[in-house]
Amino acid sequence: MSKPTTKKHKRLALKLLGLAFLLIPLALSFAPSDSIAKQPNKGESETVRSTTNKDGIQWDLQTGRQIYHNQIDIMKQKGIKVDNDPQMVGRLITIMNRLKKKSLIPDIPYEVHYIDTSVVNAVCYPGGGIMFFKGLFDPHYGLVDAKSNDEIAAVMGHEIAHATLRHGYKGYKKRQTLRMIGAIGSVATGAIGTDVGKIFDSVFDASTGIYLPAYSRKNEAAADLEGMITMMGAGYNPEKAIQVWDRAAKKSGNKGIKSVINFQSSIYSSHPSNNNRAKMLTKHLENLRRTTARK
Repeated sequence: MSKPTTKKHKRLALKLLGLAFLLIPLALSFAPSDSIAKQPNKGESETVRSTTNKDGIQWDLQTGRQIYHNQIDIMKQKGIKVDNDPQMVGRLITIMNRLKKKSLIPDIPYEVHYIDTSVVNAVCYPGGGIMFFKGLFDPHYGLVDAKSNDEIAAVMGHEIAHATLRHGYKGYKKRQTLRMIGAIGSVATGAIGTDVGKIFDSVFDASTGIYLPAYSRKNEAAADLEGMITMMGAGYNPEKAIQVWDRAAKKSGNKGIKSVINFQSSIYSSHPSNNNRAKMLTKHLENLRRTTARK
């Protein structure tokens, strides 16, 4: 009596498992596309700005921003000073307001806070919540010249691009699909109730007690390009983006820097850099300027 039932359940489970795997590309197809560099027939590289969409934007505006504000509250509770440099905060807000007008989604309620810690990073959560950490401007192990609005715009444009390209939401949808596959797969293997784990695209920083968004290399490359396009539109010098990420590539391999900072939660780790990154941006800039000249 039990054997036919078991075989029937297994056949059903296998069908469900196959369906689940078919849902992966379907789920990801609804995610926003990224800016790309493609090869047209002429053999000359072409830079194409992405289009984006607002499908599921409430997740960004509610869940993403709730996480963002929660992380700020955690730091305040630990005694970490937030926005204690009015001049820097004012500059960050001014730069943000210029950039958002030229972003793919200008009506996101962006906000930025300056965090007084040695963390060498800047991040943007889904929904437009931005953090700039003081360590990013350290003259020795930091990345950005605190006196340069263009360099700040290069980093902020990159971070805003993660929000406008919906990288956080895209990761969320992928996690949801994989969780569903795990649940269905457990039926096929007889492991109902087994914890299949969670995929969480973030890195924990012990010094602040918060989670910082983390993205794939593909996402980072897309944010590089979209960030450059955004800062150009806002009137900032795009050459600074190339200089900043070239500097990041060099500093990320510096053993002296690694020994004095929390490398895993730094911009050098969370924004993987290599020599090709600056080269790709250089090519993109050439293409963008050539396209502009033709108009």
